[in-house]
Amino acid sequence: MKVRPKCRTTLHKRREEKMDIDTENSRHRIVMGEIEALRIKRQQKLVDRPQPSLKRFTQQELNDEAFPSYKNLLVGRTRRIPTRQTIINIAEYLECTSDERNDLLLAAGYLPIQTELDGRSLERALEWAQQTMRSIPFPAMVVTHTQDIKGLNEPFHQLFEIPLDCSYDGLMNRVDLHFNSGFPIRSRSTFDKASFKQWEEHIINGIQAFKSEHILSRYDGWYQKLLDRVQKYNACEYLSVPDVGGNVDQIQTILARMESSGDLIPVRYRQISISAGGRLYPQIEVFLPVDSAARTVFKNLGCPADCAFV
Repeated sequence: MKVRPKCRTTLHKRREEKMDIDTENSRHRIVMGEIEALRIKRQQKLVDRPQPSLKRFTQQELNDEAFPSYKNLLVGRTRRIPTRQTIINIAEYLECTSDERNDLLLAAGYLPIQTELDGRSLERALEWAQQTMRSIPFPAMVVTHTQDIKGLNEPFHQLFEIPLDCSYDGLMNRVDLHFNSGFPIRSRSTFDKASFKQWEEHIINGIQAFKSEHILSRYDGWYQKLLDRVQKYNACEYLSVPDVGGNVDQIQTILARMESSGDLIPVRYRQISISAGGRLYPQIEVFLPVDSAARTVFKNLGCPADCAFV
């Protein structure tokens, strides 16, 4: 007996519907498995925490705090995969690293969030940044998202008198640059009450900007290591200052050496950032003179006479 064309169409639709249901069920199992595995992992870590966490990472708490339909999804009353934003909210509640959050997004069928460059893409971006830095006739350095310094030009070395000793290679991070006593930057930036206040404001603003830029990475290992680096210098108070917003004066003051006399004089400068493409990092930090004393010092470093930067 031959099947009529209409019957073939009906059978085809039924097969497609069954395949869709099977796919939905499979994705539901995968997503729930990923979420539950992360939730249980966080619960187990509570035992190792020195202080009790405000979170308990229970199914009910996840339901209340991140996704009101989680219990329904858990018992199968609904198999509809949560929206991408809901998956991100769940990842935030579970304090996921970037990799964990992206695995969760992929399991749910969504595009991952690429917060930072890595691998060959990062290498190419660093090559561009270093090449560009070398062509800038002002003090400049290349910085990655981890705040590691991947290059300093000669005017920077001269202005801030950075030691060329290879023993400082392990301290090539912006945190060390500001806090380590082996570098003269802190002592020469805090020579009186006004300069100390200015230096503190610069530190606090930098930390707050860092937290804002990397809010999606705050549970990553590299992020925590950077905060540990700040704490190593007993500077924890700067980590907890609330962000009050508003415009921050980017001008800084440092004691710089006059070439003619060798004396240290206060000069004012400002810092600008250059990035390539749509990524914030790697970044080139360029330092420009603000007052006449700074322009004289910068001119002696080989900067353009008019100290103009294009």
